[in-house]
Amino acid sequence: MMEMEPHIKERFDFAMSAFSRMYGVNRVKSTEEIFRFCRKWAETEEQTVPFGSLTEVDFYFRDLWEIWGGYV
Repeated sequence: MMEMEPHIKERFDFAMSAFSRMYGVNRVKSTEEIFRFCRKWAETEEQTVPFGSLTEVDFYFRDLWEIWGGYV
């Protein structure tokens, strides 16, 4: 993986963890589209992640994935 600034790496890991909870670690690690999506999201200034349960966070990323067309 390419080097990332610490705050971007934290955001990337946060997004990847949501997809890992939803789809499993092995599937997420082997899906380039999810990796690119999480990288793109991490590099944005998007600050609308919901506060609340992990389920709400997971649904946020699932919905955003669908809005962005499932790929970046």
